[in-house]
Amino acid sequence: MVTNQKAAALPEQESGSTGGPVFRRVRTQRSFEAICDQIRQRLARGELKPGDRLPTERELAEQLGVSRSVVREAIRSLESAGIVEARPGLYGGFFIRTGSSSTGLSQTVQDMVSLGQLSIADVTEARIELMSVAIRLACTRATEEELDNIAADIDYHTELLREGGRPRNVKSVIEFYRLIALATHNEVIVLLVDALSEVIRKLIVRIAPEPSLDITQVRRKVLTLMRKRDADGACKAMALHLRRVSEYLESESKKHLGGKNLAA
Repeated sequence: MVTNQKAAALPEQESGSTGGPVFRRVRTQRSFEAICDQIRQRLARGELKPGDRLPTERELAEQLGVSRSVVREAIRSLESAGIVEARPGLYGGFFIRTGSSSTGLSQTVQDMVSLGQLSIADVTEARIELMSVAIRLACTRATEEELDNIAADIDYHTELLREGGRPRNVKSVIEFYRLIALATHNEVIVLLVDALSEVIRKLIVRIAPEPSLDITQVRRKVLTLMRKRDADGACKAMALHLRRVSEYLESESKKHLGGKNLAA
């Protein structure tokens, strides 16, 4: 059971020993921090590995003897640190991240958009070029299982639209790009795709929380071309799709923000 623990205080500094003030530092470890430490320790020992799925929030709370709110706080902390990621959709849950975290890079780009140093057109142009590289690599490296995972993600969103529903969270909308990136078997590309996709996700949350743009048809076309290993065709379809998303966001920003900075 995880309980609040208090770390031993540091020794009091000798007066005048370094010319600094005399002080004592005391740090209390909260329950969620103890949970984070347990997960980090299991990673260090090899008991958890990148890609491993964690128990559900309820299961973790029962195993650790804490409330679900404490577990949520721990998961948020681990997500911020780039150790854990939430994967939405059919194969969703909390997983140990594979590769490096894109959080810092994504925030840098987001800040530059907010300050007007980058435009959505800049981000879109970068996404088009990056996804072209990802698609070309995926067309030569993707396994049938990886392509099937992309198909399952498209089917998930198609069924939601058919039933008049929408994704449980906006993050599931950008999972499509991540699955393509994973099929490249290149962690740097996964990092970059994640970072730019997260910028777009935040814009969707800001200006269009319930997007009306039907994205499933063009995604299915991209996948069909990838299955045929037609990289040129898939890249063209993806570029058209990303430009449509960009135009949609620009249009929605004028409606909802009155022409103000997109990420303000």
